[in-house]
This record gives sequence, C-alpha cells and structure tokens, in this order.
Amino acid sequence: MKLFSYQREEALGIGVETDQDSYDLSKAFTIYQKAKGIRTPVALDFLQVLIEMGYCSEEMIGQVLEDAWVRSKQQEILLKEEYAIRLPVMRPSKILCLGRNFKSHAKELDHDVPEEPLFFSKAPSSLVPHEADIVIPHWLDGRVDHEAELALIIGRQGKNIPENEAMSFVAGYTILNDVTARSMQKKDTSENKPWFRSKSLDTFCPTGPYVVPADSVEDPNAMEIRLTVNGEERQKAGTSSMIFKIPEIIAYLSKFMTLQPADVIATGTPAGVSPLQDGDIIEITITGLGTLRNRVVKESHAAESAT
Repeated sequence: MKLFSYQREEALGIGVETDQDSYDLSKAFTIYQKAKGIRTPVALDFLQVLIEMGYCSEEMIGQVLEDAWVRSKQQEILLKEEYAIRLPVMRPSKILCLGRNFKSHAKELDHDVPEEPLFFSKAPSSLVPHEADIVIPHWLDGRVDHEAELALIIGRQGKNIPENEAMSFVAGYTILNDVTARSMQKKDTSENKPWFRSKSLDTFCPTGPYVVPADSVEDPNAMEIRLTVNGEERQKAGTSSMIFKIPEIIAYLSKFMTLQPADVIATGTPAGVSPLQDGDIIEITITGLGTLRNRVVKESHAAESAT
C-alpha cells in the first residue's frame, strides 16, 4: 500500500495505490468521516492531516476504503483521471538528516566514522516532488552531488523517546535525495562555518513519490537503495549497512528536540555520490517504496533575471 498526494487541475487530494487498483482516499475519507461523525480540519496538505490524526497505517486506511466502498458507488472512489504527484508532506516542521551513516560514504569523502549519530538539517523550502526539476542556480560554481536516502516520517509527537518504543513513532517511509552543493560545503567547513546553506538551496530536497505506511514495511533494515543517473548505476547498498539503525536515530534526535508529526528524518547515504550535470535524469529506487525521478537543470542567468 502506497499513499501519495496528487494534484488534478486545481484540486488537491490523496491517493492510495494497492495491489488491486488506485483509489481516491480523499473521497473515501470524506464518506468515512461523514458516516462516523469525524470532523477533519480543512487543509491543503491533507496527507499531513491524516498523519497527525494517526490514520497513516495500512490497517486504518484499509478500514476507510472498505467502509467507503460499501457506502458509495464503487466507481466513485477509484482514481482514474490523470494527475500529478505532489510532495508527501508539504510543510514538515523540520527535515533532519544523518551524516556519515554508511562507512562506505564516510570513507569516500575521507571522513571519520562518527561514534554517535551526526545530524544536520535542510530547510523545508528545499523540498520538491517527484518529476520536478532540481535547479542549480546560475551563480553556483563547483560540484553538486546526489545522495540517495531512505527517509522516515514521524507519526506522533515525542521527546526523549526510548529506543524500544521508537518504531511506534514512525508513520511511514519515503525516498529522499539529499542534493548537496559539495564545493560550497567543503569551503564552508574548511573555514569553520556552518554548511546549512549547501544543503538547503531551493529544489535540493526531492522527496517521494509515495509514503508507505510503517505497517506495510516488513523490515526497514532489509531494503535496497539504488540510484541511477541517465540509467547508469551510481549508488547501491542495503539499509542493513547503516551504522545507526532507525530506533537509535529516533531516540538520539528526540533527546535534543521534540519530534512532531510529519517531521522528515533522512537516514544517510551510501557510497557512490557523484557530480550532477545539466540534463541529468536521477532515479532512486528503494525496495517497496517505488522510484523517485527528477531532472537536473542548470539555471541560465537570463532566467534568473526574469524572475
């Protein structure tokens, strides 16, 4: 079962893809909530609302679809028209990322392997959805890299979360590309400056296309991450190779800050990061989560001046 936000003309909604078909979960939930007397806040980011309400699970969504199917004309909740996939969550309060969580990646960048989770953040404004362009500004010189990562979405608020309870705070999983202005990052770190800006340029956080509910994923530590550029494989590794596993990551981060529903946590990238060029097509596939696809576009000075 895969959830996704969609846009069809001016309408926004949520879809769910199952082994049988694709359904309009927005319509199904409207039917369900009317029958059950549930009131849902009006929001552009309906999927985020469902996460906050605790409905992001295969069990709960299955109940909603079954109930709506019985109460409506069956064709009413089928999603057949063409649509564009939007971001899984549009306004997370934060995006937290693990650095050097694969020994192979730490080695290729000539970094020490951390003794405890090393984390940083990306600006939520850097998010772009599946099939959107990764835009390299005309003024940005030097290398820009792809970084394929498994990301998890937090389902409920938590602080000082014990490791043995951490997985219950995961609403679902998605794919994230931690695009990095590598030359800028190296310059900033060499001057003892923060390197937040190298991670947070607009369009430098492609995410999606789906959110797969946590109870639909058998073992997040047994997934394969694979990235290709123009069909050529650049990154491939199993999540079993992560130094710090998901429960440890969640428990560690929650010591420093309260985790909120719809927060995004990226779990680190394996070896194979490489520079991107204008026109490149990047595809990231993770077991059971689908494929995130984006094109790289080098912005022209004329285009920048026009905006």
